[in-house]
Amino acid sequence: MKRLSKKQIGRAACTILQQLALTTPFNVVYSWGITNKVATQIEIMVDGTEKAVAALMMDVNGFNYQGRLYVTNNRVKQTFGLYSEQNGMLHEEKKSIAYKDLGQVLDAVIETGGMSQQEHLQRLREYAKRLLA
Repeated sequence: MKRLSKKQIGRAACTILQQLALTTPFNVVYSWGITNKVATQIEIMVDGTEKAVAALMMDVNGFNYQGRLYVTNNRVKQTFGLYSEQNGMLHEEKKSIAYKDLGQVLDAVIETGGMSQQEHLQRLREYAKRLLA
């Protein structure tokens, strides 16, 4: 496996975090229950060939998804990719995510799962009631 430089990996993770900070309200990111963020490298298939890419790894605990996610940054195409880890294997969730859509896509995967805003608010109310009971 080709090793990327720490600088390449750090630059990609920084770009991903900056984009989230610029386009996603803090309370939305906070709702994902992120417990771990690590700049890392993963191996993915690109056009039938394994390729090493820099990624931001996050452990999340949302309503819709709990586990490990990897966000990659394709600087040439100016898009992001999203991968989940299940049983030690990476699975592509979304590819070619536009810069402006990264937060929305992550929120849909982690928290809302396609629910309407009304349905999500109702689910939050029910969750809060269970916590307070």
